Amino acid sequence: MRITQLHLQQVGLPLQTPFVTAHGTTTVRITTLVTVYLDNGYQGVGELTAFTDSSYLPETQASAWTVLQQEIAPLLRDFTFATPAALAAYLRKHLRGNQLAQAAVETAVWAAYAQMQQRPLAELVGGQVKPVPVGISLGHFGSTKALLAQVAAGVAAGYQRVKLKLTGPADVAQVQAVRGLYPHLALMVDANSAFTTTDLPALQQLDQLNLALIEQPLAADDFVEHAWLQRQLKTPLCLDENILSLADVQTAVALKSCRAINLKITRVGGLTAALAIVAYCRQQNLMVWCGGMLASGVSRAFDLALASRAEFVLPGDISASARYFQQDVLAQPLVLQNGCLQLAPTPGLGATVAPAVVAQYLQHELWLQL
Repeated sequence: MRITQLHLQQVGLPLQTPFVTAHGTTTVRITTLVTVYLDNGYQGVGELTAFTDSSYLPETQASAWTVLQQEIAPLLRDFTFATPAALAAYLRKHLRGNQLAQAAVETAVWAAYAQMQQRPLAELVGGQVKPVPVGISLGHFGSTKALLAQVAAGVAAGYQRVKLKLTGPADVAQVQAVRGLYPHLALMVDANSAFTTTDLPALQQLDQLNLALIEQPLAADDFVEHAWLQRQLKTPLCLDENILSLADVQTAVALKSCRAINLKITRVGGLTAALAIVAYCRQQNLMVWCGGMLASGVSRAFDLALASRAEFVLPGDISASARYFQQDVLAQPLVLQNGCLQLAPTPGLGATVAPAVVAQYLQHELWLQL
């Protein structure tokens, strides 16, 4: 098969409330839907999950658009492949980095390929169509009262795990307040590199709160200091921003930098790379769970398909559509039921895009003929 067209649609999706992390505040999520058209008549949609600046990852929406137009599209002309894995290997051979741009195309091909195979994507990647337990990720709140209200709402909605975003050592008091009210809640924190090794006393305070994980406390490019910190704490550390490939996971294992990996499909280059990482984590008895990129329901559908595999025992950051967005791009938004989300048991991605919603929030559009 061969890709004949790429359709890029950049949308701006307003959030229900501002999402605050150590990297900044998001009120409107700018993201791009990427639809691939194959010469056999099938099509699939993926998502370019880059942000508009490079505070989280080096790739941005603007830089990834350039790579898609000037590098990936020319590479795809006249290139034929039998499976998404073959496409992934081809792109990885010719491109250095640019995982988000590669993943936008590769995941879309996976969706089309699942339709071709007349199987749900979840089954095709080794999972199953079933209710998938999910958690909630809460941005930082300036007041403990506001945070506790959001935690209460998440618990009441049925989310099976709560993750709190931290912006520095001063936020430890908020985590203590949450744990005081919810002694048995599956609770974890994500610092997005907001701590340094000099903040060990604050991290030791977190270590006393029976947290599921402490995610990315130190620098996004560090493995050595995380290994030192893991030896100081009984709580498992989870690496996130510095996991861009299987090689990064292997480095983390070799140095004993963590006991868990937050796996984000698009950040590692797509589903093919993600599946290789899952297999390696299983071999190494390393916890792997599915994180999110504050992306639309398209990415959440891919996340759910992957998280339906048996290795994913910790509920992922795959909240319902209405949790973050005033209106998601899916025709049938993902709805939380009994703490779980579920895709449709139909061939393909298990979710479809609503063209009218995309048109409503459309900012830029581009067709690339191959």
